[in-house]
Amino acid sequence: MRKYIIVLMILLGVILVLGFSQEELKENVLTLNDKPVGFGEATTGGAGGKIVTVDNVNDFKNYAQVQEPYIILVKGVIDTSKETGQVNIASNKTIIGVTPDASIIGWGVYLKGVNNVIIRNLTIKNKVENPKNDAITVEASQNVWIDHCTLSSDMVVAPEREKDKDKVDALLDIIKGSKGITVSWNIFENSWKCTQVGSSDNSTIDAEARVTYHHNIFRNTNSRNPSVRFGTVHIFNNYYQNILLYAIASRMGAKLLVENNYFETIALPITTQFESPQDGYVKESGNLYWECGDNNITQELKELRVPYQYELDEADVVPYLLDKGTGAGKEVEIK
Repeated sequence: MRKYIIVLMILLGVILVLGFSQEELKENVLTLNDKPVGFGEATTGGAGGKIVTVDNVNDFKNYAQVQEPYIILVKGVIDTSKETGQVNIASNKTIIGVTPDASIIGWGVYLKGVNNVIIRNLTIKNKVENPKNDAITVEASQNVWIDHCTLSSDMVVAPEREKDKDKVDALLDIIKGSKGITVSWNIFENSWKCTQVGSSDNSTIDAEARVTYHHNIFRNTNSRNPSVRFGTVHIFNNYYQNILLYAIASRMGAKLLVENNYFETIALPITTQFESPQDGYVKESGNLYWECGDNNITQELKELRVPYQYELDEADVVPYLLDKGTGAGKEVEIK
């Protein structure tokens, strides 16, 4: 009898281990039914449209630029380096990488005056040196979800390289009053200019901006992680590493809610004063600072409520969660 009990316990243990292993594996499996959290929660992309697969720039442009909704599965490397500029993306599109090397290399992509676009599981690299080349530009658009991407310009960010900072632009610019935007589970790396909301100190239309950044890694950048002018932005559960100048800046009266982020060895994690005639506002709470300098918050926001449900992870577990779960190259389940 004792022998059978021991065998039963071993079998139970195996089942439990397998169960946990399957759960572990499912954490990084993306599906076409996943939903964004944050200001971009209404985004559905190309849902209801045809599913097509592309592996070259011509097919990619063809499906990305037509007016009908499409779910575009990207296989392998889409080389845009011979294009004359960024590739335009039309409304009602889901663009998702389905192979480990799924990527857009060369020029980036441009969302201008569009609605309802999802970009997921892609490596996008600025390989063309041009001051107008963002990895992704979102201009005067709404309902956009950028998720599980790895965005890079492959620049070595060091003080002696400042002279090269304008050879390419940012990794993600959200400008001209774009709203309903969620930026989640991405890696931003190796770029002097990272991501900003609001294009200039005169672009007052950017007061309409509504953007959520959550569960992203920002590393080896100089600044703009993000920099925000005028708009309302929620920043939570992000991981900041090796930022040269500053991590987050609130400018021109922008309103930022900054919660449960992990800042590691950063001289200036959060500032409300940077190269603008007016300071911004920040409400910060639950953040963890490891060997960082002091924040420079001149205007504290008393309260900022966001119109959506979300769950906060504790800041001390953020590095583990994000090292494991962010960026491109995830498995995608197509059903």
